[in-house]
Amino acid sequence: MEPLLIFIIGAAFISWIDWKNSIIPDKYIIPLIFILGITKVITGSFETNDLIAVLIILIIFLIPIFLNFNFGGGDLRFGAFCALFLGLAPVGYFIASAGIIHLIIMGLLRKREFGFAPAMSIASLAVYGAVHA
Repeated sequence: MEPLLIFIIGAAFISWIDWKNSIIPDKYIIPLIFILGITKVITGSFETNDLIAVLIILIIFLIPIFLNFNFGGGDLRFGAFCALFLGLAPVGYFIASAGIIHLIIMGLLRKREFGFAPAMSIASLAVYGAVHA
């Protein structure tokens, strides 16, 4: 199975859960991270820079957790899932796009709080499409 297909299925599932429940359960996201990683290794698309991308996301996404910005560990792990999928080169575009998309979604829905996974999913696919176009 291709990493793109694993990502699409996993991101859609996690986004739906986050949209409905405002939580990303570890029982789903942790296995998805491992499945994506194993799939990338098997298909030969895994690079050591993927781990650097994950580390960058983990460090950057800790900031809103420390500042109590309604951001939790599930968002942190889902961000790592997205970074593992995208790799190092587009991770900056992913971070910026996810933030902008999240603000747009909250504005359209007229909400002050909304799960971050849908925005991260959309941003990941947009950045992936731009890089692989």
